[in-house]
Amino acid sequence: MGSILEARNVEFEYLHGSPVLSDINFELFQGKNLGIVGESGSGKSTILRLLLGIRKPTDGEILFGGKNLSVADKKQAREFRAQVQVVFQDPYSSLDPRQRIDRLIAEPLVSLGLANSLGGNSRESRRRWIESQVEDSLRSVGLSTDSLKKYPAEFSGGQRQRVAIARAIVCNPKVLLADEPVSALDVTTRVQVIDLLKELGESRGQTIVMVSHDLAVVAALCDETIVLEKGAIVEKGKTSKVLGNPSQSYTRKLIESLPRLPH
Repeated sequence: MGSILEARNVEFEYLHGSPVLSDINFELFQGKNLGIVGESGSGKSTILRLLLGIRKPTDGEILFGGKNLSVADKKQAREFRAQVQVVFQDPYSSLDPRQRIDRLIAEPLVSLGLANSLGGNSRESRRRWIESQVEDSLRSVGLSTDSLKKYPAEFSGGQRQRVAIARAIVCNPKVLLADEPVSALDVTTRVQVIDLLKELGESRGQTIVMVSHDLAVVAALCDETIVLEKGAIVEKGKTSKVLGNPSQSYTRKLIESLPRLPH
């Protein structure tokens, strides 16, 4: 089976700026969670933007299903968004405070037109299909369907992040791109959300790309890890080897200096 996403010889620099990424190569396979770690400014967020199609490489390619990713290709862009969803860092800013939870979670189903192809022929059957998908997604993240008519302000940070995850998984994507998804949460809630992501990956067969500065989060969730330093990959491989027996002094420094989740 081929890779879902691939970065091939990727280079990136902003206009009139210095290079941000240099010679980035990796593949993402179904069922193999990937951690991307490094200090602030190492290029983690830029890689995420490239994987989302928000930015295009200055050189090299981002491949989706073996084809060059181009959000200008409407057919490919629709398929890409159905298969690749993102969970952002801050659950307070990623959810529109004016929208009820049911509408927030349903947004990918509506914008991608999935109800038209999967929900039946009548408007009523499509409405019921959307409702059932939203309810199933909400239950999957451990929240009651009583929450559906509420607004984000009525929830804690951890609950909001669960809502954001429910929205990301409602169309059953193959890949979840997680951008520091627990860094804005307290320690206990962080552990709960990481456990939730791990459980969802196992139960739904979803592959997670975890962008994080916290090695403990990556160790808990990811099969393989990439270590970035100043826009270049300095170490990559199985997480147990990269974090348990690093070959690079930079990786050893990260392990010694970054915070850890409690056991």
